[in-house]
Amino acid sequence: MDSLDLDQVVDEIIPRGEQNSKALRPVDLALRPTLGNGADDANAALALVSEAAEAIRKLEEQSAQAVARAHNAANAVMEKLERTVERAERAESALRAAEAEINELTANAMQAHKDLEMLRSVLAARETDLAAMEQRAMAAEKRSEESNAAIQRIVGAIRTQLPVSGDMAAE
Repeated sequence: MDSLDLDQVVDEIIPRGEQNSKALRPVDLALRPTLGNGADDANAALALVSEAAEAIRKLEEQSAQAVARAHNAANAVMEKLERTVERAERAESALRAAEAEINELTANAMQAHKDLEMLRSVLAARETDLAAMEQRAMAAEKRSEESNAAIQRIVGAIRTQLPVSGDMAAE
């Protein structure tokens, strides 16, 4: 991510080089030659005023350039801030969607767990029913075997008790 160095931005807006300090130096009146003549003094004063006006004009130009650079830097910062806010909003939206999906998946998992517990309960009941049915089937089979054995004993007793005659056997 780009970060702004404020000193660099300030240097871009208001240059601090040697060349600028020379251009903006105040005029030193003590170094100017003084002439005793009034016209020369007026010319010298006009020259000084002209130099001061030129210095002020240059200062105003530099100020205007500094203001323009400051506006450009502020606009760049605002654009970066807007992009950052947009990214943050997209991230928050994605986070909310992920949280909603997690909540939905959690609810689905809880429902699946409840369904699984219900199925386990049903399966246990069915296993109990099956075991009881197997016990009843085994008991019924045992009674059937006992009934068949009793029938065989009755048939055997009937055969031994009934006289079988030869005449009837032939018929």
